[in-house]
Amino acid sequence: MDIVNPEEYFFLRVNGESMNKVVKNGAFALIHKQDSVENGEIAVVLVNGFDTTIKKFTKQGDLIILEPQSNDETFETQVYDKNTSIKILGKYVGKMEINK
Repeated sequence: MDIVNPEEYFFLRVNGESMNKVVKNGAFALIHKQDSVENGEIAVVLVNGFDTTIKKFTKQGDLIILEPQSNDETFETQVYDKNTSIKILGKYVGKMEINK
């Protein structure tokens, strides 16, 4: 994966189906540690200091929009305003899946 500085990355085990078009439940998402991402990129985000999620990230003015990328259409887009604590932990750059 052309990783030059491994200390700048971490693996996150995915738990759930909200991003199954990108990374499957149980797979390991490779995350580059960074505190900002571009609109449309997949990010790991800490919401309200305790809920961590991986979603497609968009910022529009004071709104943060976190969109699932799932084959299951019951997952809904999450929209947060400036009153919600949002912290970007990193950007999704790859995955490791175990084939069964």
